[in-house]
Amino acid sequence: MTIIDPKYSIGIDTMDAQHAKWIQLIEEFRSAGAGHLLDRIGVEAAKLALEQLLAYTCTHFVSEEKLLAEYKYPGLAAHKQRHQELEAAVIKLLDEINAHKTKVTPLKLNLFITVWLMEHIIQEDDKYARFILGKPPRT
Repeated sequence: MTIIDPKYSIGIDTMDAQHAKWIQLIEEFRSAGAGHLLDRIGVEAAKLALEQLLAYTCTHFVSEEKLLAEYKYPGLAAHKQRHQELEAAVIKLLDEINAHKTKVTPLKLNLFITVWLMEHIIQEDDKYARFILGKPPRT
């Protein structure tokens, strides 16, 4: 199992383990086409890695939403909405890759995935973790 960088730890072991796996898949996606994101080999490698990342993301979101429901997290609806937005954006970019619409799609996706997922863990997931663990919100 991959250990999560402490700056991404939210203090809930099961979610931290899933986040570590998620970050590992992001790195695999990023390295899949490193230096080749504008050629066919890089695009195909990035596409495969992205499909794996998307599948794991859906699995993680289901697990996370189940946890939030168990704890009656008041922000569950908004959190689910953020999950749906990410899935829709990634699927749109994957469709662009499949349709070969633009050569910059893998580059856009690389930045989008990295920034969105890291921000989501640090900001959104930290909120529910603090609720579950009984810690005050960060100011």
